[in-house]
Amino acid sequence: MSDSTYTQLEQQRDDVLTWARDLSSVAATTLDASPENATEGYDGVDRSGLSDQFTSYRYDVQADFVTEQEDPLTALSDDLSEYDPTITGNALRLSHGDLTAIFQTYPKGPGKVGMFVEGAPVEIDHDQIRDWKGYVVGEPVDLS
Repeated sequence: MSDSTYTQLEQQRDDVLTWARDLSSVAATTLDASPENATEGYDGVDRSGLSDQFTSYRYDVQADFVTEQEDPLTALSDDLSEYDPTITGNALRLSHGDLTAIFQTYPKGPGKVGMFVEGAPVEIDHDQIRDWKGYVVGEPVDLS
């Protein structure tokens, strides 16, 4: 794989992490809650045929907020209006260039809001990304 692919993956990581930190800061204020269980990782997107190997990956950041906010998605939508938010069911979707973010509420966890921020798929072979020193899966990440 070319060095440009790894550069693209590193740039995506930096972009997603920067935006996730910005969104986390707004969410912490809006929901009056700190992010919990924040993790980062490169997740497989497209499978190679019927195998368990992937042909593309994207970087994502996930975190939870536990809040007493009555309508957290509407409150977040108002405070994040610059990202053209849309609410569908129990999810608020935002976009920023080729990045996507979703805030989601959980029926079985009242007051819990999940945040997911991800980049677009980058084509890279399963074995090549696993050998890359920058590859991480489910590692804790600091959102401050």
